[in-house]
Amino acid sequence: MTNGPGDTTSVAADTLNLPLPQAEYSIGSIIPLMSGPEEMTVREDHAGGLTADYISRLKRIEGDPRPRETVNTDMGFIILSLSLLLVTLLTVFGRRSIFSGLSSISFRRREETVPAGTSEVFSWPPILRNIFTILNVSLFASTALLVPGLADNDLFGGPTGLTAVLGGSFLAALLLRHLTSMVLAGITGLKNLFREYVNVVYNIWFACSAVLFVLNGIILFAPLNNSLPFITTGLIFVAILLLIRVLRLYSIFHDRHIPIFYFLLYLCALEVLPVLVTLKILGVF
Repeated sequence: MTNGPGDTTSVAADTLNLPLPQAEYSIGSIIPLMSGPEEMTVREDHAGGLTADYISRLKRIEGDPRPRETVNTDMGFIILSLSLLLVTLLTVFGRRSIFSGLSSISFRRREETVPAGTSEVFSWPPILRNIFTILNVSLFASTALLVPGLADNDLFGGPTGLTAVLGGSFLAALLLRHLTSMVLAGITGLKNLFREYVNVVYNIWFACSAVLFVLNGIILFAPLNNSLPFITTGLIFVAILLLIRVLRLYSIFHDRHIPIFYFLLYLCALEVLPVLVTLKILGVF
């Protein structure tokens, strides 16, 4: 069938529903976009009878930058997990060693006994206690330096390197004190006295590290607005235990009726002199 003159043909026209311009837009729920009317330009492009509207010059809302991590929480999680494993092993297999060690800190007068010798100090329960001590003391020390900004975050390659250096230094200090005490014991003949003193040193630090273990977990993983009170608490607790160690050394000398003059000499050699050397190395004076 052909159309003749005067016939009409109906042609369906495509229609396009276009959204009305808005002042606020967002891409999903992650990137909000906002522009004022004066910053918004709406352009119309006509191609083949179709109209396309698009919006240009959109401005992204500025967000707060994520603060840089001062302490490596991954490293802290590994140290705390290893410490928890050591505590579990000691609780299951070395509970008696823990109780006997902590009892040496007490000021109660006990019957004269021969303390553990050097070979027993380096048996497996004390070794596990010492590893636990070194891990938690070094982790707390690095946290106490980095969180208040006392040490640069890039010192020794970062928090992990700083913790490793502090742990190695603390281990060297313990071994040096042990060696010094054994040399003095050989020179003076007071072997039982210095063996007891060495045991007190190790067990004081173990009791201290048990508290620091809890504080490390709170500082690193608890949602705190300010961790400085917990750092201050740890420092105060360490200072109290070091004072107890000095008093315990005095009680050891007093129980054996050794003159106070020798106590002062040993106190300077074993307690005061190492602190002065450490402060000199750190450049305090």
